[in-house]
Amino acid sequence: MLSAPIISFQHQISHENPLLFIGSCFSEQIGSKAQNNGFDVFVNPGGTIFHPLALAELLSWVLDESDDLAIFQREDVWLSWLASSTVYAMSEADLTIQLKQLREDILQYLQKSSHLFVTFGTAWAYKLKRTQKVVANCHKQAAAHFTKELSDIGDIVESWNHLILTLQALNPQLEIVFTISPVRHSKEGLLENNRSKARLHLALESLLEQKNCAYFPSYELLIDVWRDYSFFKADGVHPNSNAIEQVWAHFLETAANAQTKNIIAEWERIEAAAHHRILFPESAAAKQHSAAVQEKKQAFFKKYPAFKPTQL
Repeated sequence: MLSAPIISFQHQISHENPLLFIGSCFSEQIGSKAQNNGFDVFVNPGGTIFHPLALAELLSWVLDESDDLAIFQREDVWLSWLASSTVYAMSEADLTIQLKQLREDILQYLQKSSHLFVTFGTAWAYKLKRTQKVVANCHKQAAAHFTKELSDIGDIVESWNHLILTLQALNPQLEIVFTISPVRHSKEGLLENNRSKARLHLALESLLEQKNCAYFPSYELLIDVWRDYSFFKADGVHPNSNAIEQVWAHFLETAANAQTKNIIAEWERIEAAAHHRILFPESAAAKQHSAAVQEKKQAFFKKYPAFKPTQL
C-alpha cells in the first residue's frame, strides 16, 4: 500500500477558532465531522456547490455586496443561481431576505475564521446563456438555458487568484485549504471525469503558490492510497461512512494541534460511555450510569469552554 501523503498546514486548527467549509458534498461530510467534534463551523451555507467558478461567484457576491441576487421563479418556488436548491422561498421578498442574511452570515465567518476549507468537485460547468455565468445549480431547468463546457484552467486560476487576495485582505490570518473531492462524476463519463479532475489538480498547482494556502489530499487518499471499493457505497462512486471516518482521522492528524487531538480523544471516551448498551435501562445501575455520563459531560464542557457541543 502507498503511504498516505502528509501535508502540513501553516496553522493548525483548534476549538478556539471558527472554521468555514464550502464546496462539494465531501466538504459537507468533513465539516459535519468537525461540528460533531465540538468545532465552531459553518458548513456549505449556500448548499452543495461543485464547480470552482460557482464557488468563486458565491464568495465574490458576499465580498462585493452586490445587489444582484440572481433570483428567478420556478413554478411557485423562488430560487437563486448563486446557491443550491436548499436555499429557496415561496416568495421573491422572502428569498431576498434569506439571501441577504446568508451573505451576512458567510461574511461574518470569513472575517473570524482561522481556516476556509474549499472542496472542488468538477470542472464541468453549466453557464446560464442569459448571463454567461457558471451557476451553482441548474435547478432542474431546461438544458436549452445552459451551455455545458469543461472550464479552462486559466479561468479557474484567474478567478481564484483574485478572490484569494480579497479574502486575505479581509482576514489576513485566514488560511485557505483546498481539496479535491474523490467522488467520481460518473454521469459525465469516466474519461470526462478524469479530464475534469486533472484540470482541478492543475489549477490548484498554481493557486497553492499563494501565501496562506494549503492542500489536503482527500482525493489521493481514496483514489490512490486505499484504492479499495470497500471504502465506497454500492454505487462505487461515493465514499461510505468508513471512508469518511478514515479521512477524518487523517485530517485530524494533519490539521489539529496536540491539545485539540487530546480534547477530541477525551470527548470520544465520554461519547462511547454514553452510547454503551444498557441491558436493563430502568435499573438503578443504568440510572447511575446515565447520571455519571451527564456529570462527565458537564465537567468536560466546563474544562473546555471553546468546545461547542451539538447536543448535550
